[in-house]
Amino acid sequence: MFPILIRIGEFTIRTYGAIVAIAVITGIFISMHYATKYKGIDEDTFINMAIWLIVGGILGARIFWIFTSPWVDYYLQNPWHIVAIWEGGLSFEGMLGGGIIASAIVTRRYKTSFFKLLDSAAPGVAAGYGIGKWACFFNGCCHGIEATASWWPKFFPFVTVFKNPLSECEILNTPLYSAQILNSLGGWITFIVLVSFIRKRKLRYHGQIFVLFSFVFSTFLFFIEYIRYIPTRFLSLTPNQWGAIAFIVSGIVLDRILRIRAPVTEIKENKTEGEP
Repeated sequence: MFPILIRIGEFTIRTYGAIVAIAVITGIFISMHYATKYKGIDEDTFINMAIWLIVGGILGARIFWIFTSPWVDYYLQNPWHIVAIWEGGLSFEGMLGGGIIASAIVTRRYKTSFFKLLDSAAPGVAAGYGIGKWACFFNGCCHGIEATASWWPKFFPFVTVFKNPLSECEILNTPLYSAQILNSLGGWITFIVLVSFIRKRKLRYHGQIFVLFSFVFSTFLFFIEYIRYIPTRFLSLTPNQWGAIAFIVSGIVLDRILRIRAPVTEIKENKTEGEP
């Protein structure tokens, strides 16, 4: 739609980069709120860890996107564009993977619980995703396939038509399913579910918020991918769908393990320390 936010001579700020920055900052503040209020992690420690999580998340998001995209040869031949993330091209599943790996490293460094950090980060990640997908919308990337179903409403926001040749959309002047907007909605619904669960204080173990995130968010992601335009597929599924399956399976395994490692009685005893 509007890939260029500001252009002054040769100086350009892309809408994608600006919205992603807003999403990251919002996600950090939300996560820090839950880390300090419910998990006993002080602000300084959280911010120090968050910096490394952002670095790991961006690296994971970019690497996963490039090596699962149909343009991998272009990036290998033009390595400068590998770091040009403001042009678009970040995978949320890669971001999660990179962020989780970074979490495992920094929690050992700062002697903090790995699963407490994941629980704290989950609501912020969901909200950040809800904001960040609008970056894709204005950039034209991650768009849907052609809206051909006769019963589907043919007006915005149910369909979008990209006309700007500067956008990253491969299909211009054609009604497309609003994959970006539906993904944003999925992120916000996930955020609401997590916040509601936290407020009800029904936690049975540390890591349960992250497990719930993996179930709710991955389900939305898996089904929305069917209307998203993405040429790269493995066994008829997109890389994101395989990522969603991996997160759901991991959530099931973690749920079984963590119920034993941190039962509800253990968490109740720690309420005096500011934890649910």
